This record gives sequence, structure tokens and C-alpha cells, in this order.
Amino acid sequence: MAGHGLSIKKSELQDKYDVVVIGAGVGGLVSGAFLAKRGKKTLVVEQHNIPGGYCTSFKRGAYIFDSAVHHIGGCSKYSIVGRCLKELGIELEFFGLDPMDSLIFPSFSIDIPADIESYKSSLQRRYPAEKDNISRFFSEFIKLYRAIINESENSPTLQKYREQTYGVMLDSFFDDLELKTVLAGQWGYLGSPAYEVSSIGMCQMLVNYLRDGAWYPKGGTQNFANAFAKSLRDSGGDLLLSSKVKEIFLRDNKVAGVRLDGGEDVKAEYVVSNVDAKQTFSDLIKEEVDPAYMDRIRGMKESPSYFLLYLGLDPNVDLSNFKRGFYHSPNNQWKYVSAPTKVDPSLATKGRQEITVVATTEEKYDEVKDWKGLKDRLTKCTIRYLEDFVPNLERHIEVVDAATPKTLWRYTLNSKGAAYGWAVTLDQTGPGRLSNKTPVDNLYMAGHWTNPGPGVCAVVSSGWRVANMILENGR
Repeated sequence: MAGHGLSIKKSELQDKYDVVVIGAGVGGLVSGAFLAKRGKKTLVVEQHNIPGGYCTSFKRGAYIFDSAVHHIGGCSKYSIVGRCLKELGIELEFFGLDPMDSLIFPSFSIDIPADIESYKSSLQRRYPAEKDNISRFFSEFIKLYRAIINESENSPTLQKYREQTYGVMLDSFFDDLELKTVLAGQWGYLGSPAYEVSSIGMCQMLVNYLRDGAWYPKGGTQNFANAFAKSLRDSGGDLLLSSKVKEIFLRDNKVAGVRLDGGEDVKAEYVVSNVDAKQTFSDLIKEEVDPAYMDRIRGMKESPSYFLLYLGLDPNVDLSNFKRGFYHSPNNQWKYVSAPTKVDPSLATKGRQEITVVATTEEKYDEVKDWKGLKDRLTKCTIRYLEDFVPNLERHIEVVDAATPKTLWRYTLNSKGAAYGWAVTLDQTGPGRLSNKTPVDNLYMAGHWTNPGPGVCAVVSSGWRVANMILENGR
């Protein structure tokens, strides 16, 4: 899954670029691809040996595993990802997922259709006493989504929910506790439970999935990232893998260029940072930046990180009744479990199967002393948990791999292995999230540490938005 053929060599670096993009996560790749397509001399620098950030895949024996992203929203032709692919001339094959998810609770389970009207009807049949409230809720949800997308700052709907958590929003519509639990059952996509997560953040995420469905790129999520990297290269842009930016140079509070880990200096008129905001301003910039802005960054809270498990299974395992989705425990913990080979059999050879798990952890990043011990313990516990749903699972396992928050940090440099950039709380959503524009002239931010937020669909939007900002600024 390496990025051979996509990366230039350091000897091929030019002395000066119009734009240097730091980090080849999806936001950085999208930004770089659009800038290169519009004629900007663009360089994307990535410390890993493959592009994609969390949207990568790796091979273990007969299996291809997705590192962290398990499906993508907004891929229909009228949605943000679909429109982005069309604009760049990228053709990718996707599998549509329907149901898009299942929610498995200790006492019941429910499938979520990949269509908002079907979901609404399903809920109304299950909770007839709340039928009218369900209609009102989804009407309000769509109204809020449109206000978010149109950036209608004066919208009364937007102003109302800017101060409400998703849990409070649900309470204002419903009495049925089980229904509220179901409607909040996908909070794991944003990392904060219902009474902490922003209603605006949940609205963006859920409507993207329910309106446009969930999609899986054929061959794995690495193909999605590689497609943007190839678009960048085909348009004359450069991608430098296995290299790290060590410093961003400023001159009179304006970007002047970057220094790489080998000591190479590259001049640039613009820099797009697709990396951790704390690292950008505390580690990469040596000059003093607006003190109020720095205080704001220091006061912001990262989203949680997760434990991930990858299992390669022999062809004899029976996954016919296996459901992909969130498996909830009574203590507000969850595991997201999927079997990618049920969607795309090409991920493993000769009828083999895969199960991948994303799981919450109770350990605080700074307090873990023995990461290997934690990984081994969580691996055993998770396999034991899965055996309740796939009997005799352990005897079918051919390959086991796992990742902890420390692993996520090592491969992506996201602070503390944060899964979604900043936590999606009331004070860190919308205007509370860092703007794409920074106090440093010609320095922009893309990715999940900035607006509009986390998730592949959102970071595609941020990368595209930043490219347009630079292009408009350069006119």
C-alpha cells in the first residue's frame, strides 16, 4: 500500500513554490489537488510513507485493512465529496452501504437505512406515540442543516442550536428514552456523548449520511486518498512522502517558506497546515504569534482517541448474520464493529474474511505507562467480546493486529492520537472551532482541527474551501 510512484525525491524539490501544504491527510490532498489544477505550483509534504492520514490502508499477509476510516459520507454526485471528485476529474468506484449502520444495544437492535425518509418512517413505526414529534424533529434537523451549509449566521435556527447540546435538543422533542438513545446512537462518529456533543456537529454528520448514504471505496480507503494524490501529481503538483516539515518561516508576520527535516529550505507564498493546530503554532512557528490566539489554542480540548483491532479470518468463519455498526454497552462505552470483506471481498484472498473494531478506552493518554501491555489486554478483551456475536471466533483467526492512541499519534502526529481534531463540543464548533484563516498572513488551516469539523466529508470541504481562499486572494 506504499506511495511508490506518487512521491518525488528530495533531489527533485524546487527552491520555491506558490503553496506548500503540510500533511497529506485528505484535507491537505484536496487542497493541494485543487490548487495544482488551477495552476499553482504546489508541494504537499507528508511524514508518513503513504498519503491519507487516517484514510489509509495496510497489508498483512492475505489481508488489506483500513487503518481508521471505515466508510465515507457525501459521495453522491450532488454532495460535497461527489462534487469534489467530479471537479477534479477523479473516477472512483464505491459500494453503497444500506443499511448504513446498525445500532446494537444490550436489549434490542435497530438498522439505520441510508435514506432519511426511510429512517423517519422506520422510527415512526417503532415508536408510534412519538410519530408527530419524529416528523417535527427531522424537519427541524433539515432546516438546521441548510442553515449550517449556507453559513446563515443570522438564522434564528442556527443561533438557537449553537447553545444546545444534542442531548438537550432531543429532550426538547421527545419523551421516549429508547428513541432518544437510538437517535444519539451514532455519537461515536464525533467522539462526545449526547449531552456533551454539539447539536450542530451531530446535525452535519447525521444528515450527510442520511441524505447521501454511506459509501465504501472499492479496494479500501487508501484508494480514496491515492486518487487525490494522483490528481495532484497529474496537475503538475509535487508530493514528498517520508519527509517532515520542521519549521514554518515568517517574515513580518507573513509566511515565507518551510524547512524540512533534512535541513532543506523551501520558499513559499502560502502555507496550508493540515496538521495538529498545537504543533503548527507551538512547534513549527518559532516567532511570536498573536498571544490571544495562542491562549485560545492552549485552552482547547482534543477529541478522544481509540483502540483499533484488525482480525484476518479463515474462509470457514460464518459472518452471515453479522451486523456492521455500533455495539453499545450500558456504561456509555461502545465498539464500532465492521466486516469490510462482506462489502468488498477483494480485501482478502480466497474467501477469507475480516473484522475490524474501533473501541472507546477509559485510559487517559498521559497516564499510560505500558502501551504494549494495554494493546495486548484490549486485544484479548475485544476478541472475547466478539465471541458473543461470532461463536468460536478465535479458532478462525489467521492474522491479528491492533493500534492504540499511541499508534495513531506515531503514524499521523495528531496530538494524543485525537480521532477528530478538537472535541466537537458547544464551545469548539462553528465559530468556536479555529477558522481556516489564521492570524499569520498567508497561513491557512485545513483538516479536522479547523472548520467545518471532523469526518472525511468535512475535511474534503475544508481543503476545498482553503484552496478557494488562496485562489481568490491571489487574484
